[in-house]
Amino acid sequence: MRWPLLDFVLAHVRARGGDDERLRRRFRITEGGEAILTLARFRALMDAAAEAAADPFLGVHLAESLPRGPLGLLEFASTSAPTLGEGLRRIGRYTALVNEAVEITLGEAHGEARLEQRIAGEPACLGRHTNEFFIAFVLLQARRATGDPCVPMRVWFAHRRPDDVGVLAESVGTTRLEFGCECNGFALPRALLDLPLLGSDPALLQWLDDQAEAVLQERASAGDFQGRLRAVLRAHLAAGTPTIARVGRELGMSPRTLQRRLAEEHTTFHAVVEAVRADLALYYLRDGSHRLSQIANLCGYSELSAFLRAFKRWTGHTPAELRA
Repeated sequence: MRWPLLDFVLAHVRARGGDDERLRRRFRITEGGEAILTLARFRALMDAAAEAAADPFLGVHLAESLPRGPLGLLEFASTSAPTLGEGLRRIGRYTALVNEAVEITLGEAHGEARLEQRIAGEPACLGRHTNEFFIAFVLLQARRATGDPCVPMRVWFAHRRPDDVGVLAESVGTTRLEFGCECNGFALPRALLDLPLLGSDPALLQWLDDQAEAVLQERASAGDFQGRLRAVLRAHLAAGTPTIARVGRELGMSPRTLQRRLAEEHTTFHAVVEAVRADLALYYLRDGSHRLSQIANLCGYSELSAFLRAFKRWTGHTPAELRA
């Protein structure tokens, strides 16, 4: 997965006296905050950044210190909308511009408006720090955009409850916090969706919507390719590591064409295989009904020792440590 705010995370670590260069080397982050990480590796990066910064509320503080503009079309379209409801709907519509794995929905029922963020098959969603960043950031932007306190009726998170939630409760504006919910979200009084946004700009919004929709259309074709590739890999990993020739045949392309398509998306066949293996390993580990030797086989490893080395490389932990 990609996330456009890694440079801001590293700057936060550096500002608090942490070793951001060590994090760059460990997670292979280039200048400009570019890195392609499995979801597990991304969570590990954010945990490591919080530790390096000695900041258990990394996500909250990042939301509060982020300058205007780093989320590009998503940010500007949502703040140029006519009402808070239209702005929140654009966050849901354009979130794929920032992270293709995440789904954000806005629902209305019984006098409530509920904004929720989830990742299919990932109960922990993006991990504690990014989960808390999302909720804190959206509520902060809503307050700035409307001039209203926008006090949520309640807030919920996918991750487990931390020992201390004081700073988080103060930031989101309520002590009614729930954890372990398999998604992140908040509920507002339905009437707040009709609040006008102070920066509403219909002419600019039309241009931003056109640009965002064009980018989404381009991403959709690339996403279909990645989705089909991952599906083929998942189907064959239990029989060992699939070859690029076999996978290419199932996708209707030559190995050379498959390599070219992957290069256009700044990745490699090996990197995608590793990402699928890591996601499968974490899924089976979380399921709890498989022995490690079975998980190794399902991920395409004939020897448990090779799987354990790979797992440590993906996550920075052993399976036993994560299960504990």
